[in-house]
Amino acid sequence: MQKLVLSLLLCLASFAAGAAIKTIDFFDHAKVKNMKISPDGKQLAFNYEEGSEVRLAVMQLSNMQIKSSFAFGENKHVLNFHWANNDRVLMEVAEVTGNLVSMQGTSVDLYAANPDGRRRTQLFQTNMSTYTILHLLPDQPDRILIGKYHWAEKNGMRAFTLDVNRGTERFLDDQPPGVVASLMADNSGTLRMGIEFIEGKEFDQNKAVLHIKQQGQWQRMELPSRRVNPLVQPLGFSADNKIAYFISNFDLAEGDRQGVFAYDFDNKTLELVARHEYSDINGRSVAHDGELLAVNYVAGIAEHEFITASHPGALLLAGLKNAFEGQKVTITSFDRKGQLALFHVSGDRNPGEFYLYDMQKKQARYLASVKPNLDVKQLVPMQTVSFAARDGLALHGYLTLPQQQSSKLPLIVNVHGGPYGPYDSWGFNAEAQFFAHHGYATLQVNFRGSGGYGEDFQRAGRLQWGRAMQDDLADAVHWAVAQGIADPERVCIYGGSYGGYAAIWGVIKDPELYRCAVGYVGVYDMPLFFKGDGSDASRSRNIGQYLRSHVGEGQEYLQSISPVHNVDKIQVPLLIVHGSKDVRVPIVHANNLRRALDAAGKQYQWLVKEDGHGFYQVANRVELYETMLTFFNQHIGQKTPLPVENRAN
Repeated sequence: MQKLVLSLLLCLASFAAGAAIKTIDFFDHAKVKNMKISPDGKQLAFNYEEGSEVRLAVMQLSNMQIKSSFAFGENKHVLNFHWANNDRVLMEVAEVTGNLVSMQGTSVDLYAANPDGRRRTQLFQTNMSTYTILHLLPDQPDRILIGKYHWAEKNGMRAFTLDVNRGTERFLDDQPPGVVASLMADNSGTLRMGIEFIEGKEFDQNKAVLHIKQQGQWQRMELPSRRVNPLVQPLGFSADNKIAYFISNFDLAEGDRQGVFAYDFDNKTLELVARHEYSDINGRSVAHDGELLAVNYVAGIAEHEFITASHPGALLLAGLKNAFEGQKVTITSFDRKGQLALFHVSGDRNPGEFYLYDMQKKQARYLASVKPNLDVKQLVPMQTVSFAARDGLALHGYLTLPQQQSSKLPLIVNVHGGPYGPYDSWGFNAEAQFFAHHGYATLQVNFRGSGGYGEDFQRAGRLQWGRAMQDDLADAVHWAVAQGIADPERVCIYGGSYGGYAAIWGVIKDPELYRCAVGYVGVYDMPLFFKGDGSDASRSRNIGQYLRSHVGEGQEYLQSISPVHNVDKIQVPLLIVHGSKDVRVPIVHANNLRRALDAAGKQYQWLVKEDGHGFYQVANRVELYETMLTFFNQHIGQKTPLPVENRAN
């Protein structure tokens, strides 16, 4: 199989190496985001970007002809999709107002339609209730199993079957007791586990209880947790339904990482079956019969661990990973018989490709590329790096260097948003590749508070806005300089959302370290943050509690970490970028910063586009990155304009 796949790769279209890559080729919309095969193996569904939307299309596999396409309007994205049966495709749709908007807590509606485009029906509208698809019930082709949570009730998640043709619901009589937060069904679609969190006296002090259906009866099992508020997430079942898998950190008092635990229904035993040395889990691979095959880890280069190594699906996955060595391989779907497997391959120099593998013929067939116009031969590797912060905390990140250059480079510190939960990971990064293509090194750091490295690491960032989280970024610069990678006289800091805050605060807190900063849709007025700024997050009922526990409180304290209130300390040029339609971080933050900079007589550039929280329109993206490149060229680069051949037109 390895030879077959590698020969296939060699047959793909190649580009003329050496020609400058156009900016639009880095930042153009994805031609395909995800792709899944129908149960009968005859049709493909895939979602793709178009304008401000993410649409879904259905294709006939035999001739690769499009049968239908589904659009839902401006800013509407098909986030996920499923084959309910051969004649109904399910689409999970939400409004997304910018490419930096977190999907956590987003209202997602559920639609169904025939593959030929007929009988499009809204099955579930998220309003006072939300849903989770628990099982597709292939033996009941007209129904799926969902977990439903109603905001006004105190019953937790309850299970229903949902008719995929009419949208009618049917409550299941057999539910676990307690106010459960999540449910898990086995591979027959039978509810077998409920996870309940019992709140403690203090915020974030919960204990976890498993409700397990054992021999037809629900039984209660309290996890022997060594920590308050343990994480517990359902993961899957073995194909014979004798083992239930879930993710948790309940067994570690300190230095926690997520582990995979297996509960054996026959022996009534609980066992840890997988855990990384320092990284959390960020994905799984499941066979056509529901068997959990493997889990992927956040850290490193395409790191994974097999759970059921002898399963035919695991053997296939292992063979594909060997064939595409050093890249991430994910099986997105099987046909129902397990004879056809649709898989996705990506890496630091591969934005993504989709293939179909035939188990009988032992052949892989190329289907589509995410960015077919991008010359991947000119892309460069992304390296993993690690170092200690000034207080000894272990930090991990990623370094991308220009071709054939490794020392005394102009460096861009690229700070991710969030800050609590999101993280940088290894793989294709359009920004890092774009800047490397123009001679810049990019350093991305998972500072404390980032996700992916355990709950304790994320908690370490609480109340550290502008403090230890910012010190982690400065320590990353000092590390890069000490390694001889970065020229200390040519370092700039850039980021979006929280990263925009960190970029501007970086040149306030560490004025000697950076020569310029780019703040992109950033939070700058901390006393205003999520209180009177009109953002969508400010309307959350828990926002006050979140701010007190994560950011801080009190006018004086918030002003002490607020860029708007400390512009007098800025000594370097700034580029401020915002979207006039941003509802996550409204433009009032940028406007207030601009007024403060004008009053203080500080130097800055200004770019505002009619877009959201992170530019989604391609023309706006192109203008943004060409403006940034010119800005960096002026202050830490060769001071040359953007070459004409790089421009979008």
